[in-house]
Amino acid sequence: MITKSKDLYLEGPGPAVLLLHSFTGSANEMRGLARFLHTAGYTCYAPNYAGHGESPERLFATTIEDVWQSAQAGLAFLQDRGHNDIFLIGQSLGGVMALRLAEQSGCAGLVLLSTPILERTIAGLEHRVRRYTERYFQFDDRSPEWIVDFVDRHFPRPEKDLRALQQFILDTGVVLPKITQPIALFLGALDDAVYHASLERIETTVPSRDQKKVLLPNSKHLLTLDRDKQRLFEEILIFLKTHPVDSLKPSSAVQ
Repeated sequence: MITKSKDLYLEGPGPAVLLLHSFTGSANEMRGLARFLHTAGYTCYAPNYAGHGESPERLFATTIEDVWQSAQAGLAFLQDRGHNDIFLIGQSLGGVMALRLAEQSGCAGLVLLSTPILERTIAGLEHRVRRYTERYFQFDDRSPEWIVDFVDRHFPRPEKDLRALQQFILDTGVVLPKITQPIALFLGALDDAVYHASLERIETTVPSRDQKKVLLPNSKHLLTLDRDKQRLFEEILIFLKTHPVDSLKPSSAVQ
């Protein structure tokens, strides 16, 4: 039986970092990066979105607004513990959430990993959900026949749900001209063309004069789990260290 992915909170003496995972992903994909940054002294929080890190049925019942509320709650979690200048790190859909949070609430700096801002196909989005479903039940030791039957009964997914996700991503483009915080953009050289085009759109539209761009030559989409992850972690740490903020001491943290 697969157990639900747990939120990860690591308190340190330094500034806080909110780490937001990808669509159909979980906090587990941000765990290695969070532990690396925590070792360097940062307070790190990687929450699971509503419906993520658990059964496909729970994911099916979750809307993009539920996911957005989860991201907002993650930021509030750190603010409630006395952190004001918070770094936002988002992977794929997590980067979309980070952009919206930065525009709405501000931040000390933004780190975007493989972040889409342009349109993807509905078929491609559904493939992500289908693949998550199949892999989940494979790890849950379901038989191939059982999995095929489940997929046949639950797919295709309602198109309106996938279009709502797509529109949420596209609508995020309007916040780009409002992003003035320091920003670091990371992309796998082997990722799909839409992500390369999205990075270019973000880079040329965001007015921030403090931008950093890194192309990881051996990586595809989930950068925190791919072949260049150690370089990624080190580059992110350099970015955070070059943008110091007032840190919250552990003794003053709300327990």
